Amino acid sequence: MSGKLTPATRDALAMYQEENALTLKQLGAQVGRSEAFVSRYLSGKPEGDVAAFEKAVSDMLANAKRKRAWGEVFFHTDAISACETAFGIIREASDVGLIHGAAGIGKTTACKKYAKENSTMIFFTCTEGNGSYHGIINGIATGIDMRKWNPATVKRSTFIREKLDGSGRLIIIDNAQRVTLSGLRFIFDLHDGTGVSVALVGNPEVLDKLRGSDQMTSRIGFKQDIGEVVKGNWLDRAAGDMVAAMWPVALADIGRLASESARKQGHLRTLNKQLKIAIRLCETPAFAGNCAKAFVQARHLIGADTSDE
Repeated sequence: MSGKLTPATRDALAMYQEENALTLKQLGAQVGRSEAFVSRYLSGKPEGDVAAFEKAVSDMLANAKRKRAWGEVFFHTDAISACETAFGIIREASDVGLIHGAAGIGKTTACKKYAKENSTMIFFTCTEGNGSYHGIINGIATGIDMRKWNPATVKRSTFIREKLDGSGRLIIIDNAQRVTLSGLRFIFDLHDGTGVSVALVGNPEVLDKLRGSDQMTSRIGFKQDIGEVVKGNWLDRAAGDMVAAMWPVALADIGRLASESARKQGHLRTLNKQLKIAIRLCETPAFAGNCAKAFVQARHLIGADTSDE
């Protein structure tokens, strides 16, 4: 054995495992060690290079802490405000609404922020290949107490309808451009049968799914193009807010550069990624204390410096 374990590091790793409900195998995968190695370490009987393992653990825990902090960062932008207003209108009207706009302007952030502040709503992101009838049912089921569902006596879709009937709840579906026609039909039928409100949030391609179907188009009671609402210099303000929230010490140095990044393809999503990389670079000797240099290098690493305006 190379070195003794540090009790504080072991306790921190055990707490991380418990908080995230990880198996020893999953925990080992995150720190690059076998399930047996991690088990021996947590039991106080480590083997091998303990110092190297604890360094890997410290790096992993620090990275997880950063991700939690960034994941909880919500800041005001015109786009987020417009989305939140639209959610409120859709819910009050007990309607099916469509919110669309270019990728990266803040729609997903608005969804997550609204979900955090409104615990009764159901929010899920439609992933590629899971936008059909069954995929939408799976997504909705994640926000409902399904413990009393008995598949032997009732269909899952029927159970969901019964749970939502008259509930006044709002369902928000992000990446709605991935919802298929069968998924849309289920959504409309669910709305008709229960009165539940649904907000479809996605990129402009979501409109392509509705073109050619006047019946479906007419079922959308509220439509909002976020890009039309937030014209002007809102991106500059949003970029400043993002830097202030994620990397306040760098605001004076990279404010103008952040605005430039936010105006490129991907907008705030690109800026968010660039900031995360720049923050990590600034922790290295090569970029220590030079926020602007790290930010420019991060732009290069993600290819944002070659994106079109």
